[in-house]
Formats: sequence, structure tokens, C-alpha cells
Amino acid sequence: MRREPVLGIDLGTTNTCAAHVRNKVPTVVSTDTGRLVLPSVIALNQRSDIVVGNVAKEQMVINPTKTIHGHKRFIGRPFNSPFVRHLAGKFGYDVVEGPDGQTAVSLGDRVVTLPEVSSLVLSHVRTVAQQHLDGSVREAVISVPAYYNDNQRAAVKRAGELAGLEVKRIINEPTAAALAYGFNRGFDQRVLVYDLGGGTFDVSVLELQGNVFQVVATGGDTFLGGVDFDDRIIGYVLETFQREYKIDLSDDAVVMQRVRNAAEAAKMDLSLLSNLVISLPYVAARKGRPLELRVSLSREELNELTSDLVDRTFQLCDEVLGTKGIDPSDIDEVILVGGQTRMPLVQERIHRHFGRPARKGVHPEECVALGAALLGDSLDQIDAVTLIDVLSMPIGIADSKGGFKKIIESNESIPCRRSFSVPPPLDDREYAELDVYQGGSDRIVDNEYLGTVRYPRGAQSMTFRLDEEGILGVSLEGDGHCKEITLATCGTPPSLRNAIEEDIIRRRQLAEQPEAQQDAGLFASIRRVLGRTSR
Repeated sequence: MRREPVLGIDLGTTNTCAAHVRNKVPTVVSTDTGRLVLPSVIALNQRSDIVVGNVAKEQMVINPTKTIHGHKRFIGRPFNSPFVRHLAGKFGYDVVEGPDGQTAVSLGDRVVTLPEVSSLVLSHVRTVAQQHLDGSVREAVISVPAYYNDNQRAAVKRAGELAGLEVKRIINEPTAAALAYGFNRGFDQRVLVYDLGGGTFDVSVLELQGNVFQVVATGGDTFLGGVDFDDRIIGYVLETFQREYKIDLSDDAVVMQRVRNAAEAAKMDLSLLSNLVISLPYVAARKGRPLELRVSLSREELNELTSDLVDRTFQLCDEVLGTKGIDPSDIDEVILVGGQTRMPLVQERIHRHFGRPARKGVHPEECVALGAALLGDSLDQIDAVTLIDVLSMPIGIADSKGGFKKIIESNESIPCRRSFSVPPPLDDREYAELDVYQGGSDRIVDNEYLGTVRYPRGAQSMTFRLDEEGILGVSLEGDGHCKEITLATCGTPPSLRNAIEEDIIRRRQLAEQPEAQQDAGLFASIRRVLGRTSR
């Protein structure tokens, strides 16, 4: 019998929500201010103290350079990636290069890694949960977007560890939402989870049979979310003001944060209203006189500004369905996840596209945390719930021309294994190397590096094996021997991390010896995997 609850945590781009299970019933843990969600914001206040949540969000306008928000879009991403360079300028704080070339932020006089930023949010959630539950909380299941790559998953797991939590499982957000919808309800359905959150869009198709939840296909876009809808309103407002007064407001960080807050509020209000006026006093001055920003915006105009973003979500839905030959009419229920799904245009388009309205009764901002909590509560119970997931992005190797040769395709059910022949070493060399990558591009430079497998002459084939946790095992066969090493694709558990560290030490010792004395077997360089799990 479990004595302590396992928190289910939805670590969102905009808000974070936590839940626990008591007497088989999942319940959201209220925040320290009595709300059900906590803004995923941290800040340095005037006394140089770190504050989290609503207190941090409240100072966003007056101190935008020391208020960190939306950081989930950067976590686990290299600083030199085109996406980071494009997006960094949209925030009031400084996005900088951190350890190992990863994206970090500047907060006061120090550089803070993004796992550290997220850990502050998670630590606050944990503290509040312990007060709410009147006891210790040490374990958690944390959700991530289904289309997160390994680096991003590992960074979230690291954030949980920094917050003092043992992360029992990383679960995909759509899968968690499906659990909240169908756990212990005896459904026999094919459902589509449409997850449009603050920073990402995910779509997953699952088949539910009792408490067996099988992911059939998944896809998404980590560059598409509610903040992109906000940006369209911001652009419209700035353009309207500049056209009227010939003044560009984008250079003033404080004014830009006021405009951003007003745009987000207008977007939410237009889910209920048909038109409104965005009004901000004293945004600029001319000849000593203050200028007011007043821009009218209707729901119809908002739909025109963002219709292409909504179109993109349904293109992704069709791509995911097409991989398995599923027609939109074959979907029994559509489950909405994420605050942006409250937009009337989104709900109208879902009804039109799938021929049925989205399922009501599943709270779009709470269901992921509730589902994560249900999974956490069932981990020590035999046959409580069975999750059959798929690989969100292909895993493969680099070819001789810098291309990406896929070994395990996306949407492949896990566990699985794939074997392939390996080329012999060139010339008279004793060893050859294969770089292992994960990603959706045909070019290795656009994919995520997992490690380098070095193998000896005489090797004939290599096998990639994915287990239920998404851990990649690599085995080599040839000359009557078979050896195996392990890479991580969904986060590295402590036991594997220790094994990797021991392997690195052993290889350093071998490197100091003549090549003839080195192990002729298989070993791997896991530079980036080691770096992101041992810090």
C-alpha cells in the first residue's frame, strides 16, 4: 500500500497544474493562492529574492528583464539552433548560452539553466502540495509534449530531480489526457487528443479498451501554441498604433510587456465577446503629451489573424491519421487539451473536420495533471493500467553523405527491435564508428545527437532495441560474440547513468594504452547523454 501520494504534474508553457489521487479519485492540488493552476513564471524581485507563480507574473510589466516566462519553449534546445535565435528576441529577458551549448537565461548577475528554472516551479508545486496534503511528497509523474525529443525529456526529468522529486515516469501529455478521460470507465473507443497549449501542439490517436491505452500514432509541432496566437494580436496592435502615430513601440520592453498582457487578455475575452477595445494609457509621448493606445478588435478579425495557425493544426491531424490510414470519421471522440482550445474558431473547426463536436466534461487545463496522477497511483498495482506507446520521432544513423538513415520509424510501437548490417572499417583500420541520431529531418544536422557507437572489424550486424521506457539498447553481432550497450531516448535512469559513467572512465583508461591492448569489443561514446544527465 502506497503511503505517500505520487504527484501528477503538467509542467506547462503558461501554467503548471498538479494533482494527486485519494481513494481512487484524482484531484487537482490548489496553489498557495487558492487557484487550480500556477503561472509557470519565476522572477527576481526588487530585494533580489526569487519569486514563483502569481507573484512573479505580477511584476512582469514593471520588471520584464528579470521575469522568466515561456521558458518551456527553449528547454533542452541548443543555443545555436535557428529556432532559439528566432524566438529569443520576443521575450523581455536575455536568452544566453549555458553549459554544453544549451539555451539558458540571464537572471540578475548569473546564468541559470532552463532545468534550474523549471525546477524552481516544480519545487514550489511540491512545497504547496506537501502543505495541502499535510505530508511528504517525494515522487512524481511529469508530462511532456508528445513531440519532445530526448534532450527535452531529459531536461524536464533533470528539473524534477533538482526540485527534490524522484521522477517515476515521463508521460506524454495527450496520453495523460486520455487516461483522465477513460481510466476505469470501460470504454472501447478510438479517440483523438487535440492538444493546443501555450507553446506546443500535439495530436495523438489512441485506442481504448478497458484500461488498456494504446497510442496508435502521434505527431505535432513544438513551434505552435497559444503564444503564437498572442503574437498575431501583438503584431496587429503595434502596426495599428504605428500607422496612426508613426511610433514604433517594440523597442520599449515595459510597453511591450503591457501589450503582450493586453493581447492575451483580449484573446481570452473574445472567446465570450464578439468585439472589444484594447486600451492602454500612456504608452508613448509626443511633445510632452501622453499617447494612449486604443485598438478595436473583433472575434472575426481575430479569426482572420490566426486562421492559418488553426489550419496548421488540422494539417498535422490529417498527417497523423494518414500514417495509419485512418479517416477523420473513424474517430469516436475528440478530447481537447490546453487553454487555446477554448477559442470558438478551434471548436468550430473540430466539429466541421471530424463531423462531431469535441468531448465535453474533460477540463482542458486540468486533465493532463489528473491523468499523470492516475498513472502515478497505478505504478505499484498489477494490471491497473496498461500503456502501449509509440516512438514520436525516428531513430537512425548518419550515412556517408551526411544524410539520416532511419532504423526505427516514428509511430513504431514500443518495445521493438530492428537489426541492420554494418559496413566494415575503412582501409586497414581496426574500428569503425556510427553516429546515432533522433529526429524527423532527412539531414543529421537538424536532428538530435544521441551517441557514437564504435565497433571492431569483424562485426556483421547491429540491433537497436527500444524497451517500454523508450531506452535504446544497441547490440553488435559478429565473429561469434554479442555485446550490448545502452543509449537513452527518453531520459536516463540513475542505474544507466552510473553504467555510462563507468564506461567513460574505462574508455579513458584504455585510450592511454596502445591500440593493440584496447578492448576489441563494442563500446560507445555517449558525450551528450552523459553531459545532460550527470550535471
